[in-house]
Amino acid sequence: MKNLVKFLLVFVLALSATLPLSNLTEAAKQTSYLMNTKKTYTYKQGAASDKSATSYTLEFGKKEDGYNHWSTIPEDSVVEGFGFGEYEKKDGLYLNDDKILAFPVKKGKSWKDGNSTYEIRAVNWTLKTPAGTFKNVVEVRETIKGYGYYTFFYAPNVGLILRTSKDKFTKGKTITGLTLMELKNK
Repeated sequence: MKNLVKFLLVFVLALSATLPLSNLTEAAKQTSYLMNTKKTYTYKQGAASDKSATSYTLEFGKKEDGYNHWSTIPEDSVVEGFGFGEYEKKDGLYLNDDKILAFPVKKGKSWKDGNSTYEIRAVNWTLKTPAGTFKNVVEVRETIKGYGYYTFFYAPNVGLILRTSKDKFTKGKTITGLTLMELKNK
């Protein structure tokens, strides 16, 4: 009987010690959609096949005030001085201070920001760009009241890989606005 009591006591203690750890493990498993700070990103403003579209390269500058600061490489004169900050919190991925992806990532999840409504439309795309083939890509649609919509595709541990739009200026057509062309180690 004494051995049974000891066994049950050890079992209960072990179980109570591991349950909080399993919750921490689940939180730690949250997939990141931040851009990889050890890489440079080259984007084309348009479709990959568009020969007249301009390109620019972004690189990580520094982490400050919780933001990862990205900017165009100085010799890139097309969009010189372009930059932004991004960060993740437990509720989502933020670009500057706008939530662009809500956590946990789940198809059908929606949220609002000003005149925009966002919705996660798919969570498991496989998408190919000139930078590579990306799995488990999340599709997010931003609908802007009275304007149209943008569709963003985010790859885990990479960030934005493609953006399309359909608005009052595209005459009913969906156009590619941004394509990840190259992803290189720094």
